Amino acid sequence: MVEDATESLGALCRGQPLGRWSRLTCFSFNANKLMTTGGGGMLVTDDPLLARRARYLTTQAKDDPLEFVHQEIGYNYRLTSVQAALGTAQLERLPAFLAAKRRIATRYAEALEGLPGIQPMKEAPWATASYWMYTILVDAERCGTDSRSLLKALAASNIETRPLWQPLHLSPAHRDSFARSCPVATRVNRLALSVPCSTSLTEEEQSRVIRALQRELVADRRNAEMQPATGDFGTA
Repeated sequence: MVEDATESLGALCRGQPLGRWSRLTCFSFNANKLMTTGGGGMLVTDDPLLARRARYLTTQAKDDPLEFVHQEIGYNYRLTSVQAALGTAQLERLPAFLAAKRRIATRYAEALEGLPGIQPMKEAPWATASYWMYTILVDAERCGTDSRSLLKALAASNIETRPLWQPLHLSPAHRDSFARSCPVATRVNRLALSVPCSTSLTEEEQSRVIRALQRELVADRRNAEMQPATGDFGTA
């Protein structure tokens, strides 16, 4: 089993970096990640046999240093030298990236904490979050709007937000792969909305996002309170 710790790069669980509990851990360096090489990623292990095996498979599984002889199917899955150089430079900036993410998250939490129906991200007492994304939960019944409607309202103000990824048990491509429902994942997917949190986000830009969120949520709640009761209390 290979642990994917990409989105927790820089995060700690009980003082230990994520990925330390696995024999094999992978990190993606795609363009939207905390640090990037433009594409590709990295596999880490403290097992020398697994490391040797990984290097073998990622260099076309060549069994002869000169002839093109392959006893197994291999791949050309290595980063280029340019990508590796970019990754090294990005890694040196990782502490600054993490500090920026935490600063942005703290400001969002303080600004959104008192808004009815909005649940800011929480950090467990035993964890140190990397805040790769900053995601809020939008309770439609309490705040007068749902996450998708809020997404569209913010888009009208030229503010891009994103829903979370569709859970696999809801994916049409995987409809025959699951034998049970996943109600927590379903609920989080319906309520969640990720707001702008790039490390390059300026204080002024974040203030504009916060003002837009407060404006939309207050307006939607006011409209919801003015609507006459219909007797239908179902939720989508």
